[in-house]
Amino acid sequence: MNTFDIAVFKDIFTIGSGENFIELNNTVGQRWFVPYRHNGLFLSLFQPSSVKGKLFAKSINWIKFYPMLLGIANARIVKLTFSKPFMDYANKVFDMQYCQFGIFCGSPGFHQKITIMAANKDRVMGYCKITDKKDIFTLFDNEFNNLKYLQFRGVCHIPTPLFCGELPFANLYAFFQTTERNGKVKYANYRSQEVLDFIKDLNNRTKLDIPFHNSDFAHSLIRLRKNLIFINDNKMKKTFADGVNLIENNKECFKLFCASHGDLTAWNSFIVDKHLFAFDLEYFKKSNPLLCDFFHFFTQDLLYNGYADSDKIYREYLNVKNTLPEVRHLDYLYIAYLLVIVDFYLNRDKGILNERLGSCFAIWSELIKRLMNNVKEIY
Repeated sequence: MNTFDIAVFKDIFTIGSGENFIELNNTVGQRWFVPYRHNGLFLSLFQPSSVKGKLFAKSINWIKFYPMLLGIANARIVKLTFSKPFMDYANKVFDMQYCQFGIFCGSPGFHQKITIMAANKDRVMGYCKITDKKDIFTLFDNEFNNLKYLQFRGVCHIPTPLFCGELPFANLYAFFQTTERNGKVKYANYRSQEVLDFIKDLNNRTKLDIPFHNSDFAHSLIRLRKNLIFINDNKMKKTFADGVNLIENNKECFKLFCASHGDLTAWNSFIVDKHLFAFDLEYFKKSNPLLCDFFHFFTQDLLYNGYADSDKIYREYLNVKNTLPEVRHLDYLYIAYLLVIVDFYLNRDKGILNERLGSCFAIWSELIKRLMNNVKEIY
């Protein structure tokens, strides 16, 4: 069972004394601490998708004076202080004095970690992810190296990695990186041209002409076959197995592979100066199918922000597919993405799916069935 104890981070911050912070909580167990003063910049840590959350973010500067209203919004005022060793180290890494900090305690799950935003006056310096778990630090280390790889390939509008390792003053691991966020930014959706422009540029700069069996995608399919034993629903299991068979019988549709962000969504990116800036590349892969990131952004946006079912997602897919490149094999590419995301969660959670993920698996299964029928009719 996953455990997450905020007290583990006592060498970074403690609650109960110090400056005033606004503690925010939502219905899915996420938690934030933003400075009571100058909270506007730090509210960028809090990216609400619900109407209630957006209204709260816009009105926080007067709501914070009314404890009853804060309570209704699952918020409260707390005292919080950052340790001097952490503040000194962060100032050194970001090459800035007098940084101010806000905290996001992460999304509940196997890979939950602390994310701290550092700012100086009206300038955001960057972010620091912190964990006490070695398996999560492995993700940090992978992201650090993946960002270096993408910079080598000429990919722009991604963070610059600054430090990744064990903190010298605590038994904790940290990953520091820069950001292009400053002031107000615009959040993207799957219709945003900036999303497609970023993905096309990423795909073009990282294309690899390698044998199918050497790709990350092929390894994902092999792992998925093994992990299908964790699925109890036999119809769903058969659909995923049929999807893997379809791809493996049509390998000629996958002649090129490219890097994929791994979790490109509206909450892991933003639009600034007419381009998309993407961050949180913990699940990056070097050789996935083309447009894998677009299908992830598209599907996750409709699932989590549009509350869509498989019918709505499929209808919208038919509307957007002619606007995308590689039109001839788009159905195969979408099936490929869906198998990748099923493999990710099945491998990570070993079939122990919460209610939300169980619903997603059912939707992904229905989408694969529809796409396979479409493939049979067209090809």
